[in-house]
Amino acid sequence: TKYQNAVLNFLQDNSISVELGTLQSSTNPCQYSGIECVNDQTIIQILLADKTLKGEIPEEIGCLTELTHLDLSSNQLDGTIPSRLKWPALRKLNLAHNSLTGPIPESIFSSTSLVWLTLDRNKLSGPLKSAVGKLGSLWVLSLFSNNLSGYVPKQLGSLILLKELYLDQNNFQGRCGADLCDIVKFGNLAYLSVDCKRVSCPCATHCSKEESIQLDNN
Repeated sequence: TKYQNAVLNFLQDNSISVELGTLQSSTNPCQYSGIECVNDQTIIQILLADKTLKGEIPEEIGCLTELTHLDLSSNQLDGTIPSRLKWPALRKLNLAHNSLTGPIPESIFSSTSLVWLTLDRNKLSGPLKSAVGKLGSLWVLSLFSNNLSGYVPKQLGSLILLKELYLDQNNFQGRCGADLCDIVKFGNLAYLSVDCKRVSCPCATHCSKEESIQLDNN
């Protein structure tokens, strides 16, 4: 399909090697290192962390509807996150430690199977939309060290399975909200970091590193 071809071009442009040592190249992206497929045709995992990838993430990756894991962290990717994401099966998304800009696309919050969402250490901007509350399966949400702004959405308090939430080193304001603090007190949220000078959050376990304060959560 054209979506598979877009992935193939991305792999070839970034000199990702073919897994089968006897081949120098292949027209099937499933034969490339870091790509896992079903029946050698349907891509379900793209694991290409720390591969010196450059350029923009192809929009077509957002149309790989069977994708369960996408890890492009610790590369040199720029541009925006694809805006039209159709990832109903996606469980882990890691785009951390790149140079991605623009907003967090709202379509990402339709990936309701997500357990792990890490977008930290980029240059993302704009608000964290209230639609984040749709991600009811989420365990980890890491957004630290971006340029995100606006109020901390109260809908975070509906993510009762959260174990780790990193909001620090951004431009958020407002307050955490009672529901979010209840997850710290009564749920599994063991790590909650914010910029304590801008966000009122009595249940935070850590302030941003820049503030050089660590809260005692006893």
